[in-house]
Amino acid sequence: MMVSDAQKGLGGDPGLTGKVFDVKRYAINDGPGIRITIFLKGCNLNCAWCHNPEGISLPAERMYARSACIGCGLCLEACSNGALSLTREGIAIQPERCDRSGHCAEVCPTRATEMSGREIRRVT
Repeated sequence: MMVSDAQKGLGGDPGLTGKVFDVKRYAINDGPGIRITIFLKGCNLNCAWCHNPEGISLPAERMYARSACIGCGLCLEACSNGALSLTREGIAIQPERCDRSGHCAEVCPTRATEMSGREIRRVT
């Protein structure tokens, strides 16, 4: 019988990587006990009841919350590709120019812009 790497608990490949989009500590809502829940990107299950659509695609994604944006413009300065612009509706993005580096999210003082998905490497 074949045993997958997932069944072995990340298997024997020390170069194995994954993309995490969220870590919830003190997770108590989905059953008894307290646990840490790690959410990975690249889910291919396509569940009708999915509560985490940001986990479906594998590449990192820029997430923007207009209600948190104060219009400071720091993200515009941090974007080396000129993919962002400030409009009346908030920060607009030209997706074809975005390299998903996350520099815009790193400088956002209110976390209005965040990146969903950061690469991790298995630690041995």
